[in-house]
Parts: sequence; C-alpha cells; structure tokens
Amino acid sequence: MAISSWNAGIIRPVAVAPTGPFQDGAAPGVWTLDQVAFWTKQGLWPLAGNAAPIALFAGGNGGSNVIDKILTTTSGNSIDYGDLSVARDGLTGCGSNTVAIFAGGTVGSTENLTIDSKNYSSSGNCTFFGDLTQARYFLAGLSNTIRGIFLGGADGSDSPIFNIIDYITIASTGNATDFGDLTTVRYRLSGCSSTTRGLVAGGNTGAASTINVIEYITIASNGNATDFGDLTTVVQMNASCASSTRGIFAGGLTTGSVAINTIDFVTIASTGNATDFGDLVTISSSNAGAASSTVGLFGGGRDSAFANQNVIQSIVIATTGNSTDFGDLTVARQQLAACSSAAAASQPTPTSAAMALFGGGTNAGGRQTTIQYVNIATTGDAMMFGDLTVGNYEQGSCSSLTRGLWAGGEPSSSTNVIEYIEFSSFGKCSDFGDLTAATYNLAGCSSSTRGLFGGGQSPSATNVISYVTIASTGNATDFGDTIEARYYIAACASPTRGVFGGGRNTTPAPSNVIDYVTIASTGNATDFGDLTAATQNLAACSSSTRGLFGGGSTGSLTNTISYITIASTGNATDFGDLTQARYELMSASSGITGLFAGGTPASGYSNVIDYVTIASTGNATDFGDLIPAVSVGSGCSNAHGGL
Repeated sequence: MAISSWNAGIIRPVAVAPTGPFQDGAAPGVWTLDQVAFWTKQGLWPLAGNAAPIALFAGGNGGSNVIDKILTTTSGNSIDYGDLSVARDGLTGCGSNTVAIFAGGTVGSTENLTIDSKNYSSSGNCTFFGDLTQARYFLAGLSNTIRGIFLGGADGSDSPIFNIIDYITIASTGNATDFGDLTTVRYRLSGCSSTTRGLVAGGNTGAASTINVIEYITIASNGNATDFGDLTTVVQMNASCASSTRGIFAGGLTTGSVAINTIDFVTIASTGNATDFGDLVTISSSNAGAASSTVGLFGGGRDSAFANQNVIQSIVIATTGNSTDFGDLTVARQQLAACSSAAAASQPTPTSAAMALFGGGTNAGGRQTTIQYVNIATTGDAMMFGDLTVGNYEQGSCSSLTRGLWAGGEPSSSTNVIEYIEFSSFGKCSDFGDLTAATYNLAGCSSSTRGLFGGGQSPSATNVISYVTIASTGNATDFGDTIEARYYIAACASPTRGVFGGGRNTTPAPSNVIDYVTIASTGNATDFGDLTAATQNLAACSSSTRGLFGGGSTGSLTNTISYITIASTGNATDFGDLTQARYELMSASSGITGLFAGGTPASGYSNVIDYVTIASTGNATDFGDLIPAVSVGSGCSNAHGGL
C-alpha cells in the first residue's frame, strides 16, 4: 500500500497548508516529518507556546468595565476577556508585548487616576498597578517595551485641562513619575509610538478649540514635547496606532463637533505634516486604536448621529487605502481604550552575553532615569533597558555577570543609595543598600563577586573606598583609602585588581595619579603610576589584562585614550584617540571591546558611542548613538575585564 493511501490518504505528497505558526493554529490530519519541516521553514507550522498576538479593547461610556479580546491576525468578532478594576470611560491604553496597561478615565463625572495592568496571556480581571500623577480623563497613552507614557487630559468637568506627561516602567508596579510637559494643555487627543519616539495628535485646548498639532517625545529621555507637524485637519476624539515606522490617526470630531472618517499617516522618525491615508468605512469618533506590526485596528466609537458602535475596522499600515470591516466588539461603546501584544513598539528585544548598560546622566531635559543598553559584540544604536528609581547623575557603577549596580550621585542632593538591576530582566532598579556616606562624582569597579566604589565628593573630595558583595543586597563596608582624595575619578578592574585613575584633587586641580587595590582583600590603595596627563571627568574600562582611560578634561577637552597593563605597575601609554573630544563620559567593556559613550563636548550633550579593540592600540571607531544623549551618567557590563 502506497504511503499516500495510508490512513485514508491523510498523509499525502502535497500537503494542505496549515493556518499559521501560533499554538492554536489549525493543522489537522497526520503529517510526515518532512512536511512539518517544510511548513516550519515557511513560518506556518503551529508552535507550542507561540501565542497568537491579540488586541484588547477596554472600558467605555456608560461605566463599562468590559475588556474584549480579538486576534490581530484573523478577522472576526471579539470575545470577553475580563474586566477593569474600576468601570470607567475616557481612559487610555498602552503596554509591552506581555502586559496591557489601562489608565485614567472617569467614573461618572469624577476623574480617575487608577492604572490597571493585565497579562495578555491570561483571561481574567485587571489588577491595580499604581496611580497617575494627576487624576484625569481623555488623555493619550503610548509605550515601548519598557515605558508606558500618559499625556494630556482634563478633569471630569473638562476644566482644568492639563499638559502633563507622566510615565511608568511597565515591568515594575508603582505610581507614575513626571516626564515633562506638552507644548500646550490639551485633552481628547491620541497617541502612538515606535520603540524610540512617541507622538500625540489633535485634541482640544479648551473653549471648543480643536487643533491639528502633532507633538513628539523621545520615550527614553525625560523632557518636554517638541512640535512634529500637523494633521490634515483639526480634530479631537480621534484614534491612533503605529507600526515600527508609521503613525496612523483615524476618525474623530472636527470643528463644530462634526464626525469625520479621515485617516492620516506620518513617518515617525522624521518630523513633518501628515499625509492622507484613506477613509474609515464607518465614520467614527471617540474610538480606540491598536495594531500589530502590520495591521491597524480601530474599534468602537460613535457614528455621525453620536450612536455607540461595535464595529472594528482594519487597515494594512504599510499601504494606503480605506479601512475594511474586521469584526465586532461584544458591546457597542465609545470613549474606550485599546492596546496590543503585537504592537511594533512593544516587540521584545534580545539580551546579550556581552551587554553594556548606561544609566542616568543629565541633558536638556534634566536628570535622567533611563538605563540604555547595547550588545557590545555588534555595533548599533542603544535601546531602552529600564529605569533608575529616580533621575540621577554623577553616580558610580559596577557589575557582576548577573547584576549591575549604581551608587551615590545627585538626584537632587548627594545620596548614599545603591540600586541594582538584573541583566536578564528589563525594568526598573531595586534598592540594594547604602554607601558608607552620601557621595557623588565617585567611580566603581568590580570582580565577579565584589563591587568597589572609590573617591568622589562627600561633600568635599574623599579618599574612601567601600565595597559590597554583589550577589547579596545590603549596605557597603569600608575597604580602605585611595592614596589621594579626589573626585571626577575613573575606575576599572581585572579579576584581582581594582584601579582608580585621574580625577580632581583637593588643590583643586586635575590629577594624574593611578592607584590600585587587591579586590579580594581590604586595605589602602598603592601607587600604580601616572596617566599620560593629569585628567578629570574621564572614563575607564578594561579587559582582564588591560585598562583604558579615555576622554576628560586636562584644563581643556581631550580625546586621548591611554592604557595600562593591570598586572604590572607603571605609567600609562598612549593608545589612540576618541572620535570626539569630550568629558563627563561613560564607559563599559567586554573582554575584547571597550566603549566610551555620551559626555559633554564643546557644546551640548553627546550621543556618540565609540569603540576600540582593547588588545590593540589605535583610534576609536563609531559604534552607534545613545538615546538620549547624556553626560555624567555611569556604565557597566556583564562581560568586563574584572569577571
């Protein structure tokens, strides 16, 4: 009997294509291994654990607490997926690829500050996440994998109207934190985002003043919004969504509260006015938008007669044209919120065995909380990793294979706080313990087990070195003293030695001192040698054998990189030059590559990341850019020379 005849011909030479790669995709019948391999290569074989991307539509007028779920890959009607913690309308939604966030709104005529969260993978009700900085409704929401941002809004009587921007770190529950301000007060606006940039468009500034203004923020950089361009028409109560490159704005009310079906689009990475995309097939205002990486969905709202709708419409974001019918919500409603597990801005970003983190710092937006990361093994721009607990700069950092620590600094005044992250998990820092004294402008280095923090200002120049056991949270312990009290200092390490170089001494003047300690023991530092020039505000990194010192100020900006052999004492030797002369920069390394990032050049703030091959001498090469540009931050890695 031929194999194609076995089991009533279910196994056949030409297989019927399965419906897709998601765990609940259809692939009925009996398949040969070769057929399975073929469809797997095409991305069409159902894989266990590969959940189909979904969009959620939540809340709405009439005090609804309903959350509807719909698959973004397959048209059809939504199903009930749980409830909000508080029934409300005028709320907004955002989230990561795993967590949905719903915030604000009104309960009756009372504005609400509740932030709810819900795992996309589980049906059931929302749980309380935290509170907004200000109770409000008709606000906009947007997000990337790390941060959720909430913009604008008004109180329950439409006055006052706010220009507030606040944010959360999605992986960590807690109240929202101030981010900055919109250029003007407005509510009834909508927002969307790429992984790096958030846009808000339209809205009402009060006294029936509907606007067409688009503003943008850089999600990783706290600060005020900037003008982006204009929509094709003035509009409020519109909906929006985005792919990784395009922002889409659909429907709403124009002047005189006339409902429209206009769809506009912009290219998120470049400022400019919106372009006509097409039309909604059903006129809708007070609707909500969500997207996968390719498909935009607009659900609910009210029609031109102001009747509630249950229609979900879809577009293909990469093309232009009118929407098509996708399915229906379980309940017709308006003033609802939406988000998606497959939004392009919420796609997970892979971690790396050689990861550099750059935390905190300052720029035109003030002290930053952002932790940025790069894969040291490949060039490219930085991405968001998470947040410090508070905006901070002038801190020291160190790390093991699993943890990164930031200590001291000046969030407003000098602090003794040590906080940490796990390299394996994006999110917000947690409390580790305290330094022996509040200190800023200090430096950190580490072996695989111990972290050292040395020098700094407390408040005058200090020679104190303290240490922690990185695997165990707790307060720092006194280690010993550097040979000279100084701040604006740099540090690096091999697995056995910690080295402190340069800084500003008590004269006060730049220092050329290099001293070292044996990390596994306590005691005062020993003279190592001298830098090639007395330098402050420099940065240092290392392999297991070489330490590099780069940039800083000798009285004027320098681009010099010098090096030492950590196991043998002696003066530093010229290595090469950075691509840009600057001071107050950050550094990190793997055992192969050294990075120098950010800092203060002749003007403004630098976003430059330079790299060198530590084992050879030569000038630095461009690696990529920070987002945002910062100076006086601090870097660490899970692959540096002390490990």
